[in-house]
Amino acid sequence: MNIKGFVDSKSEDFITWDPKYKIGIPVIDTQHEHLVHLCNDFYQSLLKNNDAENYQSLVKETLETCLNYAATHFKDEERLMIASHFDGYNSHKASHDAFTQKCEAIYANIEHLPTSEAIKFAHFLYDWIHNHIAHEDRLYLPTLVDFLKKNQSK
Repeated sequence: MNIKGFVDSKSEDFITWDPKYKIGIPVIDTQHEHLVHLCNDFYQSLLKNNDAENYQSLVKETLETCLNYAATHFKDEERLMIASHFDGYNSHKASHDAFTQKCEAIYANIEHLPTSEAIKFAHFLYDWIHNHIAHEDRLYLPTLVDFLKKNQSK
């Protein structure tokens, strides 16, 4: 099964970086943009399923890179939430943990994952980026901005 039947093959990217994802904290914005690029890399690895002799290892390697970077990003984001005393930290961390668990489960079974399930997972990544980065991450923004303003003057 080829992923091209499930997505718009006119675009090289599965998800396009959009300014609406920016929250105004440069380090987080840069990380978010990189996560979008990694999602696109995963999508591209799926597109190559008919072309690459080592399809499974390509997909696994790409997903591993995504997971490692997401873990780094989550740590950075969570440190900022803790430092700023964000009230919604526990809920936000639970969302990160659920995402990580789902990704780790997919990663553990990637060699046996049918292409149709890999496609569903790519859609999960797409939806998560839209919902989490564009909406949930904005919830900690007022607390973080206030914290950063207070600590800039010190």
